[in-house]
Amino acid sequence: MKQERPELGLDYLMSGGLGHLTSAVRNAIFARLEIELAPLELTSAQFIVVIGAMRGRARTVNEFCAFAGIDAGSMSRLLDRLEAKGIVRRVREGADRRQVQVELTEKGQALSPQIMPAIARVYGRFLHGFSEDEAMQLQRLLQRLLANGG
Repeated sequence: MKQERPELGLDYLMSGGLGHLTSAVRNAIFARLEIELAPLELTSAQFIVVIGAMRGRARTVNEFCAFAGIDAGSMSRLLDRLEAKGIVRRVREGADRRQVQVELTEKGQALSPQIMPAIARVYGRFLHGFSEDEAMQLQRLLQRLLANGG
């Protein structure tokens, strides 16, 4: 006999459903990004830095740590790898030599036209079967979740 599934309510969400699903979606998106960005020799973690710089979401090492959600040591190693590839450079500006700016090199800036189609393919895959209204609603709901948590 088929057992009926209870309605998914607040108890279900609090017991791990929401956390698990959001984490699983994030991980799946990053895994797909790894595949799409492999020809560019970029990892999904490196992509976060490049896209953050391209879109002006972060400029300093500390801002990149917050943007990517990683600690300073991990960010330092990530930036080392991107610098070795010639994609970013760290620049000390002004009187406070401790403040380090991160900027894209010409090679890093040239990645933009190649990265954007890769992102579009990944998002297109995940939003397959969604109407445009549904995709926009999902985005709005996720923005509300973030706003509520902030």
